[in-house]
Amino acid sequence: MTAPETNTFRVLAVDPDRDALTLYRDILCYEGHNPEALESLFDQRSGAAPGDGADSARYEMVRVRTGTEALSALSQAVNNGVPFALAVVEIRLDGGMDGIETAEMIRDMDEDIEILMLSSASNVPLTEINRRVQPPEKLLYLQKPFRSQEFRQVAISLCSKWRTETRLRELNETLTQVVEARTEELNKANRRLLDDIAKRAAVLKDLKASEERYRILFEKNITGNFVAASDGRILDCNEAFAELFGFASAHDARGGNIFELWNKTGAEEPLQTLLAGKRKLPGYELSIGAGQASRQILANIDAVETNDSYTEVRGYFFDITERKHLERQLRLAQKMESLGTLAGGIAHDFNNILGVILGYAEIIEGSAEEDSGLARRVGEIISAGRRARDLVTQILNFSRQSPEERQPMNLSPLLKEALKMLRSSLPANIALNLNITASDDNVMADATQIHQIMLNLCTNAAQAMAQTGGSVEVEMADADGGGPVPPRDQGKPEWFVRITVRDDGPGMDAETMERIFDPFFTTKGPGEGTGMGLAMVHGIVKRHDGHIIAESAPGKGTVFHVFLPRTPSLERPRTEPLPQLVFTKGRILFVDDEKALVDIGKEMLEGMGFEVVTRTSSIEALEAFRYRADDFDLVITDQAMPNMTGLELAKEMLAIRPGIPVILCTGFSEAVSYERIREIGIGDFIMKPILRQEMMEAIGRLLGEVRPDLMASR
Repeated sequence: MTAPETNTFRVLAVDPDRDALTLYRDILCYEGHNPEALESLFDQRSGAAPGDGADSARYEMVRVRTGTEALSALSQAVNNGVPFALAVVEIRLDGGMDGIETAEMIRDMDEDIEILMLSSASNVPLTEINRRVQPPEKLLYLQKPFRSQEFRQVAISLCSKWRTETRLRELNETLTQVVEARTEELNKANRRLLDDIAKRAAVLKDLKASEERYRILFEKNITGNFVAASDGRILDCNEAFAELFGFASAHDARGGNIFELWNKTGAEEPLQTLLAGKRKLPGYELSIGAGQASRQILANIDAVETNDSYTEVRGYFFDITERKHLERQLRLAQKMESLGTLAGGIAHDFNNILGVILGYAEIIEGSAEEDSGLARRVGEIISAGRRARDLVTQILNFSRQSPEERQPMNLSPLLKEALKMLRSSLPANIALNLNITASDDNVMADATQIHQIMLNLCTNAAQAMAQTGGSVEVEMADADGGGPVPPRDQGKPEWFVRITVRDDGPGMDAETMERIFDPFFTTKGPGEGTGMGLAMVHGIVKRHDGHIIAESAPGKGTVFHVFLPRTPSLERPRTEPLPQLVFTKGRILFVDDEKALVDIGKEMLEGMGFEVVTRTSSIEALEAFRYRADDFDLVITDQAMPNMTGLELAKEMLAIRPGIPVILCTGFSEAVSYERIREIGIGDFIMKPILRQEMMEAIGRLLGEVRPDLMASR
């Protein structure tokens, strides 16, 4: 089924729960208008060009409650030529037809649709689903409850996959039609030619017309056409054939040998052997050229027979490089998506482990004697834990599950720190030098992402000189102090600071320079690079409202100029320092699904003077709060919990007792923004792993406002 050329995806949602249907619609049709959420979701993993990615897609959802209604809607969509890209089906449906049977019938009606099965039950028959709803690569299962961004990301990936497969299918169909049409035309021309020779005197005029039609078709550069003698000598060919095999013109190619040219492609068998049996070679794939100039070719060749041998070899070569490139991009995109999801999950679990380590270390540190060996050793544990927390932040940045934290900063200390870290990892034959001449290096930037820019540019430079050695020169200067400047539409040069990374490696040619910022493009060998490094650098610079220029030539090294806009000052919002508070009383409900974190939280809070009630289930915590809501002065809850998230739990508690102070703890959820928690009514949130000082400050901010009677200053 042909998909309409549009960025609107049609989604069929089947669920007996009206609220669930509304939630699906809101996630896909409304949350996508938040540009920050879109940017965070798609900047890294897609690598799509503007206007052709998920961030420009729209979703049209048809919501039904029974399997019968779903089949009716699908039948109407198929008949009207507006197919659904995705069907979201709840396993448990009313009306006599369950979700599995519904999905099975949906697959029978539309073999191309992507199906996402949902259920909140724990005993879902996944084996039966995979057996009944074929094929498994077009079927995905998602456990309820889920996070909205998780559902949205899965839906976007499936819709994008559906669109890519549809385009690939259309391309294959078009290619097949072209191949069949060309083959049929050639065979018809051959038959007409043989008939005309037998009736030469009577049909001379028709013969000339047929030859003229054949010549026009042959010389068209749609395919690389050729005619060769039985010994392989090329009798005729068109310009497309000559260009494919590296000849200056068709005239130069004539007289060459098709069998020798075939052997140079690296084909598994000689052409003579392949033609010896069937006399035809349809749809044979081979490669011409090497490296970046390599082309993937589809060959169709016929041998003209006379008795038991063939007297002529005819055929054409069709360039399918672009189709193969699209297939590789699809596979790489799926791989990067999987890596990002895996990295985010590992980082979240690691945050919980760090929370246990840092929590108990701080408790021990508080009870250790000052300047004792125990205090020193525990301090080292805490220091290492905080470095591990920074590493988790980098992992989350890779998986795009950590928001940008752009702050006013000086670039000089950041560059010095980045180069200090890089020097230890570079080979001894490569020097790394830094020269700072900028009069003002104040910028608004995310420190982690600036580190990422320097890491990618300097590492690429060092790898380019790995064999010969050399030097990497890093310079930070005023953009208006001479040298390259940003484009005029970016602003005046004096508004920018310029970071230059220069190497004396082998350099790059013009063809490579045109593609260096393309996602997945790399000049390195298989397994040595993903092709995402410079694409990430380009994206980071653009998100910082900056500009990047690359200069290179073979044998003259490579230079990158990064322009970042200056910020007027480094003044940050000032807040009055909180007094050191001694909590005298108060009762806190602490909720986390990790038992170890609950134990640490309880011990920390009790050490501050609070009475603490703990729960490891959000459902149990809600019941405890509903039973005696007025007994609690503060609620501290984790965000990522089964059955009910921290945001959902906070909503329910605030509905029971408006104004109850709530602190939300999260490891990486990008859905937790200041705007959202303020909208719900949550007082504050803390990033995991939780440190004792951060918890004290958050509690002080909330209880100092609503319950000053619970604390005293010292």
